[in-house]
Amino acid sequence: MNLQKSGTSTLPSPAGDTVVNFLDTAYRDVIMIEDQHVAHEGSNYLIDIPLKENQDSLYVFFLSARVPVDLFKNSASFFPEIKEFILVVPDWAFYQRVAEDATKNGIVLEPATTNVYYHIKRIEHQINVDSMRISGNGHPQLDFKIPRVPDDHFVSYRSEQYGSVCCPKDPRWEIIAEDAPFIKDFETRNNVRIKGIYRQNNGKEGEHITYYTLPGLSPEQRLKFILEKRSQWIVNKATKTIVFSAQVFTPQLIPFVKTGFNKTTPVTF
Repeated sequence: MNLQKSGTSTLPSPAGDTVVNFLDTAYRDVIMIEDQHVAHEGSNYLIDIPLKENQDSLYVFFLSARVPVDLFKNSASFFPEIKEFILVVPDWAFYQRVAEDATKNGIVLEPATTNVYYHIKRIEHQINVDSMRISGNGHPQLDFKIPRVPDDHFVSYRSEQYGSVCCPKDPRWEIIAEDAPFIKDFETRNNVRIKGIYRQNNGKEGEHITYYTLPGLSPEQRLKFILEKRSQWIVNKATKTIVFSAQVFTPQLIPFVKTGFNKTTPVTF
């Protein structure tokens, strides 16, 4: 077994790597992130895996798709309710070197299984990262699962929260009328239908959250909608210069409220 630990310190995000032996011998319910789950546009990515998030649980992800690891370290939009997770990443650079050596020498080489394990903890406004590289024997056993959406939940790819309509008035009420024309324009340009929009009230002065579930869209179309709606949902856009940092987006699972003041209600434009 070839085991290496990397990093020297604990830093606020963007995070450095610290030297800690954090691995157990086995993990259950590991979630595989494959190419089919991933869309990207520019430096932004969507990992289209609905997952019920629990702040008190440790999650393990195996990153088979080629997504920059630094985005997982620094992006609070990757399953934001999860406070601790392990990210397992094949050492693609090592595998590439082995393949190049084999080609150069006209031989067949079977590389040792080599992964880098990142232990990422979100503590208030800090992100702490430990990492270990294991080559050959000594990897923890990983048992995988496919996450399921509970029957009483729905999948939301974007949510927008509005405060009071009056006391004081949330400035975002000034742009709520833009939703309908934005959606119609997006539908026309991309030849899609934006359906599955829901609203839940959370106050007596118009406070509510709007959820976009985006059924029937591909991951690429969902990411495009997320990015364009993010840019649209800015008060006084013409007076501002805003540069968004690269992000990894993930959907949220939202409980479907069937009765009461905050009942989940369909919205049409």
